[in-house]
Amino acid sequence: MADLAPESVKSSEVVLVEIGVKPGNSVSLLAMIINMVAHFICVLFSGFVIYTSKPGTTLFSWHPTLMVIAFIFLMAEAILLFSPESSLLKNSDRKKKGKYHWILMLTGLVCSLIGLAVIWYNKELKGRAHATTLHGLVGYIVCCYMAVQCCAGALLLYPTTAGKLMKLSVLKSMHALSGCFLFVLSCLVLLGGLNTKWFSGQVTGTSWYVCVACPLILMSIIVNQVARSVLGRAAGKKTAANKK
Repeated sequence: MADLAPESVKSSEVVLVEIGVKPGNSVSLLAMIINMVAHFICVLFSGFVIYTSKPGTTLFSWHPTLMVIAFIFLMAEAILLFSPESSLLKNSDRKKKGKYHWILMLTGLVCSLIGLAVIWYNKELKGRAHATTLHGLVGYIVCCYMAVQCCAGALLLYPTTAGKLMKLSVLKSMHALSGCFLFVLSCLVLLGGLNTKWFSGQVTGTSWYVCVACPLILMSIIVNQVARSVLGRAAGKKTAANKK
């Protein structure tokens, strides 16, 4: 039995290394688990909203469907691509991650604009005023903001050109913080949607509270990831400056 112990320990260490966690680093393991929870929320929560919306049954049903795909699934996954613990492109270089990040964001922008057009046309058909609620007003702002964010992100795909405008590291940090703020705003708009008569009339009790918790959890994970990235970059620059 004593001869088997070292092999068991070695096997455990190999498993940890293979999933991207340094042996003995419980903090990294916890961070990886938390970020994997984010992926589950992206898929399960989006699926539940789509199931509740029943896309195609009415014109309006496409609005929540497209919006949850745009902001909770595509945008969140685009940001999580840069997670050091649970990126779906963990073994890819940053350039490849940036490319797929932009593709997901652009697809999300298209979905959000179609979702915006759907609700606008739906209200036109019913003769209702536009952006009369905080949910609607901020929703319009978020869609416009996302368009600007995608344009800014497209510039970072060409670092040589971007570097001529401003220091590249500064641009990356600004883009990350701006994207984080955009995601927080989109989650707040989504929470407003969960509080509408349409959604709260169909989803009640514990299920409604779980739905509210999902974007809040996802928001905290994304904010933590971006904060660690930006602060880590700043600390790295400070360390490099001190060595000179």
